[in-house]
Amino acid sequence: MKKTRSALIFIICYIAYVSIYVARLNLSMASPSLTETGVINTAQIGILGSMFSVIYACGRLLNGFLGDSRSPVFMICTGLILCGSANLLIGFLPPFVAMVLLWAANAYAQSMLWSSILCVITKIYDPQVAKKRTSLMVTSVASGNILGIVLNTLIISAFGVRFAFIIPGSFALVMSLPVYLLTRSISEKDASYGHHAPFTDLLSDSEVRKTVLPAVLHGVIKDNVSLWMTVYFVDTFKIDLNQSSYFVLFIPVVGFAGRMLYPFFFKLCKEKQERVSLIFFAVCAACCLPLFIGKPHPIVSAVCLGLIYAAVSVINTSILSIFPLDYAKSGNVASVSGIMDFSTYLGAGIGSITFGFVIDNFGYSPMYVIWAAISVVSFVFMLLTRKKQKA
Repeated sequence: MKKTRSALIFIICYIAYVSIYVARLNLSMASPSLTETGVINTAQIGILGSMFSVIYACGRLLNGFLGDSRSPVFMICTGLILCGSANLLIGFLPPFVAMVLLWAANAYAQSMLWSSILCVITKIYDPQVAKKRTSLMVTSVASGNILGIVLNTLIISAFGVRFAFIIPGSFALVMSLPVYLLTRSISEKDASYGHHAPFTDLLSDSEVRKTVLPAVLHGVIKDNVSLWMTVYFVDTFKIDLNQSSYFVLFIPVVGFAGRMLYPFFFKLCKEKQERVSLIFFAVCAACCLPLFIGKPHPIVSAVCLGLIYAAVSVINTSILSIFPLDYAKSGNVASVSGIMDFSTYLGAGIGSITFGFVIDNFGYSPMYVIWAAISVVSFVFMLLTRKKQKA
């Protein structure tokens, strides 16, 4: 009975997290229609993407701390309700200023979920099983991306661009009910194994500090693959939204495969998440090369972007999901997760606003050059810190 209930809680939390990604990727899928109709321009899309990342980053830091002292049901349900409401209102296509405020609310709402979901996992499973279940839970990100592309493309084609916000928003609202019913019995005290270490101690922790830079740098790449992939195919290869969806769908599918294979990579690297990250920063750098050397075929571009997304998804799993579980005994899973997510989305926010203006003036190639450079810098930094630690 307990195993069945744990599995049901896991599934509902999985679907809830998928739902917020559908309510995040809708901007990327709607961006060609929004620019074509003059609702917003490319630079404004960059502003929205950057603002989302910055607000999400700050929210993850704050909500990571709150997640260790508030019940998971409060954090998750409040996030779903606020996310759903913001998307519903954006569906009315308000002026840009109002859209910025609502998209900011959506960003903060979505920042409330992940840390508390990790806390739920540490409650319903023992420590060894928790890491395995977490590596499975992170596939919800790729699932959300895949469904976000498919559903939002179908919604836009069938009902119009405004429903790409209305329908995902409604689903997020609906998901708050089963989450409430299943997780209301889990308290903040139940959701950790030990007593909370002071938050200030975490900021001076050597393992946390050396993981922050790779978190920031991989964040510059990760969410910007999702944000720009649709307009990249439309602008570069002059294909419509329906045609481009076939190419962009391939990207999160490969990312999903990467996350699903994480346990294999983790075991292959003798359960050292740093080794996993090193390997896939190298993969990311290599896959950037064809994108800025000449003009690749759409299929080549899709393969390269898919492998880049898979690589940063694997790195993301190591840094944001597996690493924080090492702090379960001190009761700081949510706090460490918040610090890592803050770092990641700070990088994503810097990247989004930068790439919006870079693409407008110089095209997409400089963005891929920056991604390659970031991957090399991250690889060297992690290699040096590992050698220093061994010494």
